[in-house]
Amino acid sequence: MVSFKWLLILWLAILSSRADCKEFSNLEEYLNIYPTGKHNGTDGHWLKTDREKQTEIWNQANKINLKKLKGYSEYQDIYQRCDFYKWFGHKTDSLGFETRWAEAAKETTSKLKKLLNPIAVAAGNSNKEIEEFVNTGNRVIFDDIWNDLKSLYEHEPLKKADAETWDGHLLLKEQNLIDPYYRKLSEASLKKLQKLLRKETTFAKILPGFEFEGNLLSIQDRWLYGMKMMHYQNPDINR
Repeated sequence: MVSFKWLLILWLAILSSRADCKEFSNLEEYLNIYPTGKHNGTDGHWLKTDREKQTEIWNQANKINLKKLKGYSEYQDIYQRCDFYKWFGHKTDSLGFETRWAEAAKETTSKLKKLLNPIAVAAGNSNKEIEEFVNTGNRVIFDDIWNDLKSLYEHEPLKKADAETWDGHLLLKEQNLIDPYYRKLSEASLKKLQKLLRKETTFAKILPGFEFEGNLLSIQDRWLYGMKMMHYQNPDINR
């Protein structure tokens, strides 16, 4: 029989894990952890519905978290990070930035999320290895480029050639970060991803975006694909 002591430890552990979480399922859950909380985003917390509906509370929480050097730790999964990219793109657009990386990241992440769906696995378009690749790669990139996004947000808006240069540099950094994870993939998983990106499957054809051209293990080919997604003409990786 489980002792009261262990039940208490388990309960405290659950409370601690929820206290560290910035997204809550509902207002009741939030107030259970923060009884004096105001649910206005200024504490960096939000509800799932705030994120999904892109409310002002979600807006305030993101602005607060962007002030933190390790603000990336507030976003726990690919769904939260995808919606953060969406918010960041809209926010920087509204401030006069002409950078495009965040929008491309949102589009890419939106497609990758679909590979986590059991239907994608059942249809042979994904597998456990690809799911791990998607989740790990998404986290590694988000955590590492956080300070790049933070710095961009804190400075004057970049436009035209300066915006393109910034986008190109961050995209190259992203591709170098993810490269070791591509190279760890089995041949079977790599082929599945290539078929999807080249739109060679029915599943892939319903996804938005351009067809990938080149070698998926080539940093330069992936970089050129990303710049094409951002609608840049004749990009130069050495710029």
